[in-house]
Amino acid sequence: MVNYTTRVILNLTDIGQAKTSLIGNEPRPEDVRYYGRVLSHRAERIAGMMEVLAAAGFTFTVKKDYIYADSEAVEAVAAKRMLAEQGFSDREYQIYLEYRRQWGVM
Repeated sequence: MVNYTTRVILNLTDIGQAKTSLIGNEPRPEDVRYYGRVLSHRAERIAGMMEVLAAAGFTFTVKKDYIYADSEAVEAVAAKRMLAEQGFSDREYQIYLEYRRQWGVM
């Protein structure tokens, strides 16, 4: 017998090209506005994923640049399916499934 924990990791800073347009260049007002729009869009996507996961009973913690959604009742495949059904790409999050052996059970 085993127990498991499913963890979905949401990266708050995964904004790719928008950030690199500001680094190493002389920033222009339109660059900063674009950066702001990308951040806003990313935050909206993360909030949407959190709503889907919360409806399935996931709990949330935040550490530095990541939000962790954990469940001991929903398996990784089911979590991925729920997010995909709501239009979220698997590139927007990471899923880990950790199994733990129950000691004393034969």
